[in-house]
Amino acid sequence: MDKRGIVAVVALIAVLAIVSVAAHVGHSNTKSDQSIEIESDKYVQITDQEGRVVTIPANVTHVAALAGQSYEKLILLNQTDKMAVTIRVSNDFPWAYKVAPQLRNIPMNGNQQNPNVEDLISKKVQVVFCLDFTRDKLNSSNIPVVVTQKNSGNPDNVDSFVKYVKQEIALYGEVMGPDAKKTADEWGVYFDRKANYVTSRTANLTDSERPTVYYANDAMTNQGKNSYPQFYVEMAGGKYISGDMEGIETITPEQLLVWNPDVIYVGHVNSTDIFTNDPRFSNLKAVQNNRVYLCPQGVAWWDYGAEGVLLMEYFAKTLHPELFEDLNMTSEVKDYYSRFYHYNLTDDEANRILQHLPPASST
Repeated sequence: MDKRGIVAVVALIAVLAIVSVAAHVGHSNTKSDQSIEIESDKYVQITDQEGRVVTIPANVTHVAALAGQSYEKLILLNQTDKMAVTIRVSNDFPWAYKVAPQLRNIPMNGNQQNPNVEDLISKKVQVVFCLDFTRDKLNSSNIPVVVTQKNSGNPDNVDSFVKYVKQEIALYGEVMGPDAKKTADEWGVYFDRKANYVTSRTANLTDSERPTVYYANDAMTNQGKNSYPQFYVEMAGGKYISGDMEGIETITPEQLLVWNPDVIYVGHVNSTDIFTNDPRFSNLKAVQNNRVYLCPQGVAWWDYGAEGVLLMEYFAKTLHPELFEDLNMTSEVKDYYSRFYHYNLTDDEANRILQHLPPASST
């Protein structure tokens, strides 16, 4: 082979090497290749509720709503059509199906403790919304995981809680895109307005004017300290009773008798009978004074959902009716559902939500 032939062979080998490297870069999942892609306009970085920086696609169209009430946040932001899978939308929440009928067509994926990773991958999920205790179980999926609520390490005062709960809704908006972000911002303004309305009237209450409050998931479990219900109760002018734990706490009947709350709110069951018809609790002040209240329930439980802003008002109305004579909860619920769920409730429907009842057609 003459010199020109040798040069041609060398040149061909070089070209093939370049093509091979380019093909490898296009299909590799190494960190260096990911960093190149992250810098493009196809990806953005967000900070979740744990303070983790998470890289997500810039255009999110398939999400997994695996945090307890993620589906409710996506209804709020008009993003229901982007739910590839969800959990905990069951017959316990018929108002969710009433407001967003398309939920019935969205498959469910395991549960919060044990998500089905293969199912998430098969449905081309781009982002998973989950709680902190689910995060590590999704590492093998390589799907971006966004923690929306923490089980512990939550805010420890009202001011930081207000910031935190608005940040939670803003996080969903940031992930889901410009239209969702606009609605999330509007919700934040709404939340501030309602919070200021309530706290402007309760801020100057003396300690003796603040009833003691026990918030029950069911008879013997409550939301512990630094919980959403605690801060809503405090904003509404009450003193929250709980143990030393964060998250769900189990107590004994004897402990509740020692606490002897002025007011009891029942959150996650359908009746106050667990207190009012149980002879063990007949001596509780709340029972004797007919101050055991069944919390409303709408698209989700109000305590940890975006409807918590309505729960704050409900607490205020029942704890201090003399301060909130002008507060019409029927009107508040109707306005909220129209404004954020784009669903126009009748007075009867709003009152059924306030009474923890399903839609009339579901009975």
